[in-house]
Amino acid sequence: MSSSSSVKEASLQELPEKTAKHEIEHKEDATDEHGLPILAPLDTDEPEISLKHIVRTHPISKWTKTRFHIYLICFCLFLSSTMNGFDGSLMTSINTLDEYQDYYDLSGSADGTGLVFSIYSAGAICSVGFLWLSDSIGRVKTMIVGLIGIVIFTILMSVSANHNLFIAGRFFVSFFSTITLLAAPVYMVEMIPPDLGFLIGVLNTCYYLGSIIATWCMYGTSIHYKGTPNSFKIALWLQLLCPGIVLLFVWTFPESPRWLYAKGNKEKAREIIVKYHANGDANHPVVQAEFQQIERSFAVNGFLKPKDYLDFRVFINTKANRKKSFIVLCWSWFNQFSGNQVITYYITTLFLQMGIENATTRLLLTGINNILCLIFAVCGGLLRDKIPRRVILIYAHIGFIICFVGLAVSSKFFQQDSDNKQAAAAGIAFIYIFSTVFFAFAFTSIQPIYPSEVMSNDMRVRGMVLYFLISNVASFVNLYSAPVAMENIKYWYYVFFVFWDLFQLLIVYFFFVETSALTLEEIEKMFETTNPVKESIRLSKIARSKKFEDALQ
Repeated sequence: MSSSSSVKEASLQELPEKTAKHEIEHKEDATDEHGLPILAPLDTDEPEISLKHIVRTHPISKWTKTRFHIYLICFCLFLSSTMNGFDGSLMTSINTLDEYQDYYDLSGSADGTGLVFSIYSAGAICSVGFLWLSDSIGRVKTMIVGLIGIVIFTILMSVSANHNLFIAGRFFVSFFSTITLLAAPVYMVEMIPPDLGFLIGVLNTCYYLGSIIATWCMYGTSIHYKGTPNSFKIALWLQLLCPGIVLLFVWTFPESPRWLYAKGNKEKAREIIVKYHANGDANHPVVQAEFQQIERSFAVNGFLKPKDYLDFRVFINTKANRKKSFIVLCWSWFNQFSGNQVITYYITTLFLQMGIENATTRLLLTGINNILCLIFAVCGGLLRDKIPRRVILIYAHIGFIICFVGLAVSSKFFQQDSDNKQAAAAGIAFIYIFSTVFFAFAFTSIQPIYPSEVMSNDMRVRGMVLYFLISNVASFVNLYSAPVAMENIKYWYYVFFVFWDLFQLLIVYFFFVETSALTLEEIEKMFETTNPVKESIRLSKIARSKKFEDALQ
């Protein structure tokens, strides 16, 4: 599972803390220098009224020209989020075809397969040096640069008759995809109206939409173009579909109001908020609320300079920050090294080990798995704020361990007796259960969210850089070593993940804090206590109980 899309929460560095201790009301007789109503703080201990509350009390029409433009933007951003999922399923699918192996004279080499797969992570790692680009030239221009690069190198990869050129194309497709995927989620967080904020939680699940498109394309071409290079070449060209559609429409996107504000273009920022968040009503309360929110956030934190992105001293300058950094480092590695990369990229190899020798059948099973993953991921995204973070992480890790125990045992029995159909069926079932019930449902929607919640404002952007870097290093190690390990130590490779996931479970249980229903300020304060985990559980229970009581009222 890619972590590229995972940096979407980095923009939270620019968002205000959700911790103001004063309720905000609309004062009818107070206006700012623009003649807009001021939302002034009252002397009360009630939490700040959210933008969502303002939208509920001052409804905005969802059927206007500007709203349909917002819907188009969201659609395009969802398409951009499919790119890594498309690549993952594309490569695992074409790798199972003899036509691909023969075309590039690979002969199923484990080393060659590992390099082809892991080079995508290498491209993503190299893009870390360009994380500052969207702060420098803007979110929209950064997406345009990335999309143009994707189109150029996808064409290069598709026409290549030389395998080295194919690998180079994959490297640069990954490089430019990552640049796009770094800017797109940040843009979505900053651009879409408050009442559509729930879509942010669904964005990461579009990974599986890309997987579905790639796998079912490969399934069709493997049948209708069997024995020819088109059995996999068509899917390579289809990789242009989603970024190509986005590139057609991205030119119509307005720039992020937060970026415009940071560059001193405050009037233009206000105009965009008025047009796209209030349907042109300059006197709507949401305009002043959002603009004041932006002003408060930049009073505390602005954009980092390029040289500051890799300045990691903030991670160790206090005891509390060291605790946060430990969690972020662990989570960065865990979310790519729980066995999910093996299942995602080498699922057709796993099916082959379970006796599914027909390549088309393996693609069919992969396609069904991807559809189920999308369903479970969307359900997990919608329930993300209903289930405590620690509960969902502990649940997932217990499931991972059970699935790898089952996969190791069934693999052993099938390798001893290739006629043991029960063992093969059990192994396939455990692959499906791991992918859907545990990883897609539990991990997908919170992959980039949890580290951004743990870190304070002064750490968040650099923390997401660290998260992204470590995640892709873990992905590179996993993808490069997996085919060699599966070929040489077979089911013992799955046994390794049993013990590794058990180790992860212990780290999660003893060190990972609860963040659900807590404000960023509460999360910050609990790290100052002697036992942050215990304090986080206590505070979360109180907050969730209060939230439930408020809902009943």
